[in-house]
Amino acid sequence: MFQIMAACQDLEKQGKRILHFELGDPDFDTPELITQACIQSLNSGNTHYVPARGSKDLIEAVRMTTGISRGFIPKKEQVTVTTGANSAIFYAFKAMCDAGDEVLTPNPYFPSYLAAAEIAGVVPRFYELSPDNGFIPSLSSIESLVSTRTKAILINSPSNPTGTVFPPEIIRLIYEIALKHDLYVISDEVYARMIYDEDCSFFSPSSIDSCLERTIVINGFSKAFAMTGWRVGVVVAPTDISAKITLLSESIVSCVPGFVQDAARAAILCPNATTEKMYSKYRSRQLKICSQLNQAGLEIQYLPQGAMYVFPDISKYAIDSEDFALHLLKTSGVATVPGVYFGSKGESHLRFSCAGSDEDIADLGSRFQYAIKSYKAA
Repeated sequence: MFQIMAACQDLEKQGKRILHFELGDPDFDTPELITQACIQSLNSGNTHYVPARGSKDLIEAVRMTTGISRGFIPKKEQVTVTTGANSAIFYAFKAMCDAGDEVLTPNPYFPSYLAAAEIAGVVPRFYELSPDNGFIPSLSSIESLVSTRTKAILINSPSNPTGTVFPPEIIRLIYEIALKHDLYVISDEVYARMIYDEDCSFFSPSSIDSCLERTIVINGFSKAFAMTGWRVGVVVAPTDISAKITLLSESIVSCVPGFVQDAARAAILCPNATTEKMYSKYRSRQLKICSQLNQAGLEIQYLPQGAMYVFPDISKYAIDSEDFALHLLKTSGVATVPGVYFGSKGESHLRFSCAGSDEDIADLGSRFQYAIKSYKAA
């Protein structure tokens, strides 16, 4: 994805206008009250080491908000503050797996899952998510993949890239599979605050066992609070796994800077109105992107329920998503991410991020239509 961004920058240096739908990097500035909390922290001299697990104030804020959103208050020993959610994924894999152990992973998937698995020596085994049933996982498919080397089932709801929100009953049944086979459930909840469909509700498997036995929750601040550059995340896990995650984090980065943690605490405690404006805009953009693509002739059959992406099927026009995405960029100046970057089940799809501008969306339909015509001609 960052290579696509670099290609965009090269084209822009040539004077071409690029419509940016590639990265999930919000075009909103971090809310001022969060930035001010960081500035005040810096001015107070909070520039020294802090505990590797995390600052007391942030951990208390995490415990409080977990009680509100997930129905339990984790112990302090269950919480670790990390340098973003990406590192937390790696720490979780490394903390629970030996080399060669397996983690059942959705396909399509967030690409960092694959990178983290490779670095940690973990083997991802993929359960397929199909647009035919709204990208909801098949329980029989998940259970059929369990082997003697399986250590965990990874879920991501709301999902990147599909925008799917898993129904609570599905998540409960996935937990039952994990319980039956003595596995962990790793729940990536980065987009937990971004659910738009009134028929959907957020449900975390952590509410079943309070992260005391087998659930590991990974969360971050990047998307929910427009804090992509701050690099701060949180893991809530059973105490033995949490201890290992904290040790890994301490060994690699020592600690997340205290002033960043003060900003993260301000984010957790900020009024809902501060962030609801952003979430409302993301939803508006999702709907506008779908409308633009429909007008261009690409029938959107699946409307995302959450997150900040649109993941349309382009098989009507192209099978090779990478080839078509490059064609779309070079001929029409529209930057997207090929679906195959999210796994084999993403092939024949494109991911459009809703983090860009309304001006870009307004021009999307005509440019996409031109790309379709020129692709057919080629």
